[in-house]
Amino acid sequence: MPIIDEEFLSKLVREPIVADVSQEQEDAFSKIARLVSVRERCSCELVARLMRDGLSEDIARDAVSRALSCGLVDDLRYGETLVRSRISQGKGRTGIEEELASCGISACDLEGWPDEFFPSDGPTEEQRAFDVLLRKPPRSKNVYASACRKLASRGFSRDVVFSVARRYAEHCDGVF
Repeated sequence: MPIIDEEFLSKLVREPIVADVSQEQEDAFSKIARLVSVRERCSCELVARLMRDGLSEDIARDAVSRALSCGLVDDLRYGETLVRSRISQGKGRTGIEEELASCGISACDLEGWPDEFFPSDGPTEEQRAFDVLLRKPPRSKNVYASACRKLASRGFSRDVVFSVARRYAEHCDGVF
């Protein structure tokens, strides 16, 4: 049995538990921690923000990678939050999928997509689009065209836009 003394301890190889990081990397990680404490953010948004603040791409990517590995940042969690937020804002499924894709997140990767977010017993995409028009009616003489523009800007698919705008125009003709 070895005797543990100063000589024995001096022969041991000591490796740091955490790799040494530069002050710039530490500052970048601290900035990420501050940013995500306000609201959920995706990794590509954080990289762009850090680079905009003057950090190199390598430092920004390393800091975001570190935040991803420790669970501070999670793109799928961000995606779920984004989807729920956009649905409550009256956005369409196509627009939501495009926004997720711009963040580097595939909608198919979200757990329960699309059934959990757009349940079959809930309102259909057409009903949600029609509700958007009823809540905030477009203000134009050409009701059909303005309804199309409003729904398209909200991210509804082309089929939904045209069918709901036609239905809304017919609805408005009966109101006047």
